[in-house]
Amino acid sequence: MIQTKKSLFKASFEESLNLEDDGFRKLQQEQHDKTAKYFTRGRPTRWFRIRSVIAALIVPIGFNVLLLALAVILHESETLRIPIAKQSLLTVNVYLLLLLTWLLFVLLGKLFVKRSYLFPYRYQFHAFMSLNWFLVETDLLFTDFMLPALSWWGVLAIYSWLGIIGYWMCSNRLRFLRKLMYNSDDSPSWSDKLAKFVSTYGVGILGIGIIIKFILNLGNIEFSTSMKAIGLLLVWIVANVFVMAVVVFVGFPYFLQAYYKWTYPEEYREWESKSLEEWYGKKYLKKHKERLDNDTD
Repeated sequence: MIQTKKSLFKASFEESLNLEDDGFRKLQQEQHDKTAKYFTRGRPTRWFRIRSVIAALIVPIGFNVLLLALAVILHESETLRIPIAKQSLLTVNVYLLLLLTWLLFVLLGKLFVKRSYLFPYRYQFHAFMSLNWFLVETDLLFTDFMLPALSWWGVLAIYSWLGIIGYWMCSNRLRFLRKLMYNSDDSPSWSDKLAKFVSTYGVGILGIGIIIKFILNLGNIEFSTSMKAIGLLLVWIVANVFVMAVVVFVGFPYFLQAYYKWTYPEEYREWESKSLEEWYGKKYLKKHKERLDNDTD
């Protein structure tokens, strides 16, 4: 009999508590606890608001503006030793689109996530979004350098391999979490095994092919510059894999727990021994007096 995989979003309260035992999720818990200290009675402290605005201007907005400026400078440079695509993929319009997307998520968070105990999750979600925004812009900038040396086919091969690694990470992570939450024993599917094979052995074949093609296309450039270019390419690939790992292994179970705290608010409030005001905040309780009426404390 074929056993269907149980959804990670349909666990009971007791089953969702098993997420507490996930080691990778615990890596985010310390940062979560630090952030939670800045929210008192459902409101962030004044210093936290000021710090958040400054951090937003410097990190997600400022750093990405610097990347955009760097892209413009590199494309206009006449002394650049490494070939770069004629048309930049990282343009002002792309930056504005990513900025508006990030701001939209910030606005949606403020409109719909109003329970005090979820505020740290909301803040960390925006931090994860900022990290991914920066990665997207970095990818676009590096793609401008890869196109002259590898062509679209070479670039597509790299992104395909990264996609397979991402799929393999996700399938393994989901299988582990199902086992943790439901004590199920899901065996890897053929696609999981294929993804593991390609992600493990494909990197060697792909890496050798890319390096050879990279060197051949950079034949007119001095050897030291070529080696630096290859080094930067490898660093960029490792950075992509690292960010994917952080999102899949640390971020996903962390925000999955937030989903279950949203689904079972009272159960988690009792589990963490919080009062209504500590859990929901004064502002939320004023608009949802049914919570006070249903309180049995």
